[in-house]
Amino acid sequence: MAEVGSVDVLIIGAGPAGLALANWFRNSTIRVLLVDKKPGPTTRGQAEGLKSTTNEIFETFGIGAKIAAESWRLEEIAIWGTRKDGGAGIEREQVIQDKVDELGKIRETMLQQSRVEHHMLQNLLPHSNIQIQYGTMPAPVKIDTALSDESETDAYPVVVTLTGVTSDEETDGCCSMLTSSLQDFYGNGTNEEEHIRAKYIVGCDGARSWLRKQLNVTLEGDLTDSVFGVVDIVPKTNFPDIRRVCYLRADTGTILLVPRSNKEVRLYIPVESGSALPDPKDLTFERIMDAARRIISPYKLEAGSVTWWSAYRVGQRVGSHFSRHGERAFLVGDAVHTHSPKAGQGMNTSIQDAYNLGWKLRLVLQNHIQSNAAAAQTLLRTYESERRPVALDLIAFDRGYLKLFAAPSAKFDTEFLRAMKFTTGLSTRYPPSCAVQLPAGVASPADLGPSLLKADLVPGKRLPEFQVVYQADGTTTRIHARLQATGAFRLLVFAGDIVGQKQLREKLERLGAQLAAPGPEGLGELTSTPGGDADISVVARVETLLVHCAERDKVELLSLPAVFRPWSEMEGYDYWRVFADADSAYEGHGHVYERLEIEREVGRAVVVRPDGYVGAVLEVDDFEGVKGYFKGLGMLP
Repeated sequence: MAEVGSVDVLIIGAGPAGLALANWFRNSTIRVLLVDKKPGPTTRGQAEGLKSTTNEIFETFGIGAKIAAESWRLEEIAIWGTRKDGGAGIEREQVIQDKVDELGKIRETMLQQSRVEHHMLQNLLPHSNIQIQYGTMPAPVKIDTALSDESETDAYPVVVTLTGVTSDEETDGCCSMLTSSLQDFYGNGTNEEEHIRAKYIVGCDGARSWLRKQLNVTLEGDLTDSVFGVVDIVPKTNFPDIRRVCYLRADTGTILLVPRSNKEVRLYIPVESGSALPDPKDLTFERIMDAARRIISPYKLEAGSVTWWSAYRVGQRVGSHFSRHGERAFLVGDAVHTHSPKAGQGMNTSIQDAYNLGWKLRLVLQNHIQSNAAAAQTLLRTYESERRPVALDLIAFDRGYLKLFAAPSAKFDTEFLRAMKFTTGLSTRYPPSCAVQLPAGVASPADLGPSLLKADLVPGKRLPEFQVVYQADGTTTRIHARLQATGAFRLLVFAGDIVGQKQLREKLERLGAQLAAPGPEGLGELTSTPGGDADISVVARVETLLVHCAERDKVELLSLPAVFRPWSEMEGYDYWRVFADADSAYEGHGHVYERLEIEREVGRAVVVRPDGYVGAVLEVDDFEGVKGYFKGLGMLP
């Protein structure tokens, strides 16, 4: 085992959540170690549904195009129920587009977990500050509570003993499939023990989480009265909707059927329910398929080939805590919440948990929280206050979602559309905190109005996706693909019609000067790149972006405030910070101002957090409001 000694972040578990968290620390000097008891990366089975928010995250990691190229798009959903004439078997009730208009993009795709992990893993290869150790098991963890509140860079309150795992279990070909570069990227565990000191420890180690038990965190909730089988097969069938997403509701249960590439489908099949539940370990593939045949009758179903299958009992539970020991230890994903697979939220929610935590750890570890140790701890505390309510909402949704398919409902269409919106994250709105500041004069989130299930511009909600064109060359981009995961905040200035409205141009000039000004009167400390271009890993802590809706051919890029087109002695001007809400050559008009309900004659300034969520919505020239946000966060002394 390679000598590590001390690291900044120790991640337990190298699945989707652990790899997503590690991807936040690329292009930094933060030292990260991932350990996993598996002999190598996942190669088959597991989760595979990807919702739009998760695909946006992959775009910010720079791997969105690669994942999209392999993914299978889901376009239609067929709902089947028991025959209305009272006969045996099921019949098609309706076909719904797998679409949510508010998103303005594809709602969900399918890609097996092994390929998702592969792309996130490959994304880490060039970064020597991140190491992965497979075949490694952590022993009991010790956290020095006397050190957990300290802010000095040499405070390592977490101590863990790592031991190599020797296993005779089938490795599923995981190691033989690795490239030589990946084999060099990590080592295999040995029987030797090694003591590792860390500033932070994060458990991304699944439903049987070792770290959760070490932290004495309990899962609150219950196991459901259902045992599910999951099979990935190439089917031999006369079922007509085999290439659509299907919910098949029969008297004996409800199947979720999802098409995959290469003629494969995945089926989630309830095998047993009630008080006398079998042990999932005792279930066989044939027993699972028999349950599927009973539900899909009168149609035939056989497996031409089988890629993977598994069985489990569904639990709907949430951890009592998401962080412990003064925000030095965290739990992410399945380690702290479990639910049914019917809504396809497992891998998505886990990755989104990690995405929420990662930028906060990066901000603290790069010493960008300047005021005091309490400010850093306050920011890290928002991980639990933001993500635990999401998990609780997911469990409540999961219970209702299962009931939705258990019996016919006159409100099925409306409820199902709401469910589709929920699973995209449109209903997520983080509460007020140091990272989410309500507008002036607004006392509580309730005063913001009913924004749930809308793509609107509200503090605490994800920045809605939108399309713009670059002022410099007319090239089209979508905003989340532009907001790469560098750890930077973004100040999006929707300046309005800066040609037709003279007062808007004057406000923009004034704001631009204030944003660039050095010293306590300005915000140049955050908007400029420390040390110039000497170190490409150092980026401005706040990237200033401008979106105008004036006639594009009447706007000269170099006449705009310098903070929106900064100069570099190495690379000249930055042409990629000014956008126009205008027609593109091929993709049409984004209509951003209409989509976000921003008045063209008024404008808005929006602070966007590194994870793409809205931190504050301000008047277009409210410099003191912008400054107050970063001061409240602790980024200004």
